[in-house]
Amino acid sequence: MNTLGDGQSATDRDVALKRLGGDEKLLSTLAKFFLEDAPGLMTQLHNDVDAQNIDGVLRRAHSLRGLSATFEALPFQQVARELESVVRSMNQELIELKWNQLKAEYERLFAEVQRLAR
Repeated sequence: MNTLGDGQSATDRDVALKRLGGDEKLLSTLAKFFLEDAPGLMTQLHNDVDAQNIDGVLRRAHSLRGLSATFEALPFQQVARELESVVRSMNQELIELKWNQLKAEYERLFAEVQRLAR
């Protein structure tokens, strides 16, 4: 699945809002939590990728997928899942590829979640 540059939104606000019973305030609050927690997790994930810490990568990628699930962030979740899968291979080139894709998806996701936090 090509998640980069395919025109797909980083989130699905309508699905996220429906999941939350239409509660706009709750969506905004959860977006603010994401904006507080996700940057630190991304930094830790980056450190884990650099250190080839498989357990750390798996843990952080899983946590980020969970945080992003609230917003139906399917492109980000897909790449995070792919990173989790390839990290076990210890193929550093493939891990770097997926890490770079994840960073790009994260930037898109972060920007959209900022709009949801208002």
